[in-house]
Amino acid sequence: MYVQPRTLVRPRTLKEASKIMSERRTAEIQINPVKHACRHAVQFYEHDSALIEALGRHIGTALESGDTAIVIATKAHRKKLAEELRLRKVNISQSVKAGLFIELDAAETLAKFMVGGGPDKHKFQQTVGALVRDAAARTKPGHRLVAFGEMVALLWAEGKRDATIRLEEFWNELAEQYTFDLLCGYPIAVFDRMEHRQLFFSICGEHTEVNPAESYPVHGSDMQRRRSAARLQQKARALENEIRIGQERVQLLQQVTRAGTWELDIVNDTFSFSSAAAKLLGFPSSCRVRLGQLMDLMYYSGDRETVFAKLQTAQRHRKEFKTTFRVHQGDSTTIVAMQGKTFYNGGSPLMLGVISDVTPAAENNTSTATFDPPDKKAAVAS
Repeated sequence: MYVQPRTLVRPRTLKEASKIMSERRTAEIQINPVKHACRHAVQFYEHDSALIEALGRHIGTALESGDTAIVIATKAHRKKLAEELRLRKVNISQSVKAGLFIELDAAETLAKFMVGGGPDKHKFQQTVGALVRDAAARTKPGHRLVAFGEMVALLWAEGKRDATIRLEEFWNELAEQYTFDLLCGYPIAVFDRMEHRQLFFSICGEHTEVNPAESYPVHGSDMQRRRSAARLQQKARALENEIRIGQERVQLLQQVTRAGTWELDIVNDTFSFSSAAAKLLGFPSSCRVRLGQLMDLMYYSGDRETVFAKLQTAQRHRKEFKTTFRVHQGDSTTIVAMQGKTFYNGGSPLMLGVISDVTPAAENNTSTATFDPPDKKAAVAS
């Protein structure tokens, strides 16, 4: 293939040479744009003290170097960070006056760009995006812009899993516009369910660096880290086996007792039923249903009111409750006994319980009542 050779332009003056070089640089920038090199790290922690220590290094080192720092955190964590920075001899008031240290409340900031239970991209740009833009403009040449945020942790605690991932994505999109060093914080205790595994991997995948909780010896020797990893692998395998065995035991019990288990995610008002419980209520096997769908099964309004009141009381007082309600299926009525109790799973309320069929045997057999075939009647008549 013949390629037309590039025509060389020989400048006649220094002014022309400067113009040609400028045009070439502009063309190179347009053809091969350079992406901002941002660090988006996540810090998992078991205790607040570990998070504050990590924040002291992240924010304290920046302020000591004359960098700009943004902190979007809860009131409790901002207070503890201030104490940590004072211990590090950081002059907080001076940094604030110079516009190098910006603190915001996580819940209040989050509320500014939440729409319909999820983060809105446009409003995020108007609030957090504008904040980062202004801070980047104030950052001195040769200095960094660093940030810490835990709005994602608040979303996760509220049970808004998809919204958590979307907010992480918004931060990454913002990193394509400005250069900054971001650290996110999550308490590791909130990822304590098997169904959290994939979402946990997704959160890690949104970050360029993942820092494990403090029980993992990050600063130890290679041998210590290997031993710790081996212990975690053994513990995970043992827990998986215990879960599997426990599920099999529950299934055997449910087959014998005409009972099933349920969970209620109080934050989202969503029930998860075991296959036996779903079958008893007439739902698809092992399904998740909204609280309103369960209430719709109860054709007696008094049953709906009683069950709803029991659930509310159990949620407020963490007391075990027991009640019954009636479900009409086909030509028969099933009496269902329901009992449960509220637990707090890593700070999130969760209700666990059992339902069982307590319909008296006579009611179950009403459809096979006295029925005399015609030939028998004829025999009697004769």
